[in-house]
Amino acid sequence: MCLGSHALRKVIDQAELYPIRGLFTFRDFFDEIDAYYHCSMGYELGVSTGWRGLDDFYKIVPGELTVVTGVPNSGKSEWIDALLCNINEKEGWKFALCSMENKVREHARKLLEKHTKRPFFGASYAESVERMSPEELEEGKKWLSNTFHLIRCEDDSLPSVKWVLELAKAAVLRYGVRGLVIDPYNELDHQRPPNQTETEYVSQMLTKIKRFAQHHSCHVWFVAHPRQLHQWVGGPPNLYDISGSAHFINKCDNGIVVHRNRDAERGPVDQVEIYVRKVRNKVVGKIGDAKLSYDRVTGTFQDPDDRCRV
Repeated sequence: MCLGSHALRKVIDQAELYPIRGLFTFRDFFDEIDAYYHCSMGYELGVSTGWRGLDDFYKIVPGELTVVTGVPNSGKSEWIDALLCNINEKEGWKFALCSMENKVREHARKLLEKHTKRPFFGASYAESVERMSPEELEEGKKWLSNTFHLIRCEDDSLPSVKWVLELAKAAVLRYGVRGLVIDPYNELDHQRPPNQTETEYVSQMLTKIKRFAQHHSCHVWFVAHPRQLHQWVGGPPNLYDISGSAHFINKCDNGIVVHRNRDAERGPVDQVEIYVRKVRNKVVGKIGDAKLSYDRVTGTFQDPDDRCRV
């Protein structure tokens, strides 16, 4: 009334609409888009795997889900452990491990061997390489405690995905964990309602894992075994062979098959092939194959050309 009708008309014309929960425009995210453009958020272009031959196809971005598969005894878990050690060495990331198939002491041995580049024992597998010293063991134990947090079910029951993700969330908030490993899928509790199919269950499970990864900026590696392959002749499986559902390849951000050569006529038996079969984010990778050399003494992986120079 004091300023007149023109002022009232101006207020009405410039009024903002009442916000609707869950409905946005891109303007609401301009700050985030600008930070993404200027690479000021961190890891927009991905984190190196530590292997030059694999970096052309696969890099690690927080907030994504990588599904890893391969036939039994192909080196899936060993490769993931080596990958985590590489990322920690270069970027200082911490990880939560839900590894149901490993005893704690054996998993510690594998990680320590990769960290120290020495065998844990002076057993026959060590060949002529001297085992790690007590001093190296003590330093390695501190590294283990500072780098990894274990998610383990202490009773006879199988852990559920919800239980694992709740503990992983606590690890992210309390310890700054940047990566989560769930290994393997078939060791989880998969009880589902009678009217729910396995395909529907797997879809909902993977959706929960992806939301966790995105909300907490945490990369998740999920190991899933292939179903029983009839008349298998030694070749690598594909992501559609994973037991359970095609949603494993449909919903993941990255899909990787780890395969170990068992035929000396095809090439070196210490050769491990990493088949990158899905990459959703073209900025950090593409479909392709990489070869790594596996050192049985220390459990480490190397680019083949690096092995030749040594």
